Amino acid sequence: MTTRPLGQPDDDTVEQVHQVVAAVVELGGAVGWLRPPSLAEIEQWLQGWCQIAATGRGQLLLSSVDGSIRALGGWRAGQPGPVGHVVELSKVMVHPDARGGGLGLIVVEALIEDARQFGAELLVLGVRGNNHGALALYERCGFAVWATLPNGVAVGEHRFDDVRLYRQLSLPATAIVHGTSAGGLGGSRPGVDRQR
Repeated sequence: MTTRPLGQPDDDTVEQVHQVVAAVVELGGAVGWLRPPSLAEIEQWLQGWCQIAATGRGQLLLSSVDGSIRALGGWRAGQPGPVGHVVELSKVMVHPDARGGGLGLIVVEALIEDARQFGAELLVLGVRGNNHGALALYERCGFAVWATLPNGVAVGEHRFDDVRLYRQLSLPATAIVHGTSAGGLGGSRPGVDRQR
């Protein structure tokens, strides 16, 4: 098994990524498409990831088994400034025929390390509430739930919870953590009536 950054996709890479995405979506996987995308849509999507990678603020990683791409996942940093240290993981998927071999764990661990090298302090991601396998994987990788938006994902008539998870990677030694303490710019005193 090998994991590598996307790079400029050739026709073979586009075809292999298309096979993974289409197979996952066909089974109802929550990876951003409601129907299996076309080859042209995947090519455009991969070009978008190349543009993100060119900024240095994100990357799509591809995991191969015996030379064939069988899993992938991406990370993207927030805009430079107050949320530039927060990185979101997304589009983590494993071809259904390759599940059970630890590829999901390999991809997530590679994404975490890649984001750490970028300088991420905090990782976030979202999972459908009924995706118990993904939730268990992320918890195994050190993520914890910070919020659940009931019925936050709509697929036709179906509604799913949107479960948000986080993992703190590091904090600079000079960081002053305020958490939920009141005060400072934008802070409010506890118990202050909010007027409209």
